[in-house]
Amino acid sequence: MKKIVIIGLTLTMICWLPTLSGAQSSPYDKYLTISDVQDAGKLTGVKIVPYNPSKGAGGNLNFALQDGTLVLIATFQTLQPKDYEKMKTQMKSSIKASVPGIGDEAFTGPPADPQYFIEFKKGTRLVSLSTFFNKANYGQTFLNIDQLCALAKVVAGRL
Repeated sequence: MKKIVIIGLTLTMICWLPTLSGAQSSPYDKYLTISDVQDAGKLTGVKIVPYNPSKGAGGNLNFALQDGTLVLIATFQTLQPKDYEKMKTQMKSSIKASVPGIGDEAFTGPPADPQYFIEFKKGTRLVSLSTFFNKANYGQTFLNIDQLCALAKVVAGRL
């Protein structure tokens, strides 16, 4: 009986260890990693923060600096072709340009500079990558549109 209790407690600790250590896992973290974001933006100390729309962290993956300042959010959705066309029509005024070579179709926005998001479709998946404005560099985003496009290519390649 004592062995069963010890085995049960051990298994329970193994299951809870990632939660207790603060480690979090997402079904999306295989598509975009901390290292990808750091390399693209030449940033250090990037971490994933939990979903919390009240703090701006409304993506499936939310990347922030060590102080909690959001750098990038990534949102993944599954859409039917008719839903994608409808969404794109609704967003028409927010789109600046199409971007070839990323998924089946990709576009950036908003129309004014600096652009701070890219969305792309690959199959029935819709992915949005949005960066934030860097308060230390007024009017600049943490990631420029070229860096966002590079990250989008990484994600599209892993889907």
